[in-house]
Amino acid sequence: MQWSLVGLLFWWGGASAQESDVDSNSDPSSTESPETSEEADEEIVVYGKREVDRRRRLLDAELESSGYRQGKRKGDKVVYRPETVWHPSVIVYDSGWVDLRKTPPRFEPWIGGHPDNKWRYLSCIPPFGLMCIRASGWLITKRRAQHSKTAVVDNHIETIQYWQESVIGMATQERLDVQLPDELDLLWRHDGLTSEEKTEQIVHLWHSRTCTPEGRAAAGVIADFLAFEVHPESSIPPVTLQWMFDNNPCEHPLPNIP
Repeated sequence: MQWSLVGLLFWWGGASAQESDVDSNSDPSSTESPETSEEADEEIVVYGKREVDRRRRLLDAELESSGYRQGKRKGDKVVYRPETVWHPSVIVYDSGWVDLRKTPPRFEPWIGGHPDNKWRYLSCIPPFGLMCIRASGWLITKRRAQHSKTAVVDNHIETIQYWQESVIGMATQERLDVQLPDELDLLWRHDGLTSEEKTEQIVHLWHSRTCTPEGRAAAGVIADFLAFEVHPESSIPPVTLQWMFDNNPCEHPLPNIP
């Protein structure tokens, strides 16, 4: 089992795969239907940024209480270095991804004392400088490093997934509320296609949504767009509406068109 990259998350790749875009040149009149499963009776849980931040603080506190120093932000990630040098560093990305890596060598006083006490570095003047280089994180065997990584995962998996769940939920809502409507609007305003071609592509996008709560929610957004944006400008033919009704194995929402 490889933990160098912690695939702990049922990530947005899963959510976006459930609700991914398809080839816009496909023909919606095809008799092929998307892969189906039993109708999901789950509901999408909406998480706000406050809840995501609260769960992230829980993860921060748990890491710090188990021997990791306060995380330092580096771009889109926060790096947690362990007090024990041969333990792995934990890298937490804002996107929800978690990575474990060997802790790089570091130069710090070999005598004890408060970390903010810079006078401790006097212990590193020659000939004692080598005593301040702590590089065991890169010198341990692969087997020991793997054991250490596995221990970190086992100890923190529940808290990590608890936070990741909220990250995924917020990303899903962002996709449904902003990204998907923007993509639909961009397609509908495309000057290089006829209204019939654009309608056909939007209908096919609706038809390709999967039988999951995320897929159903995305299909609902597309159905509303067809009803309130497309139909008032270019009437959707009854034959198209009937095709959607007949080819709806996941029982996705249909456009509410009289």
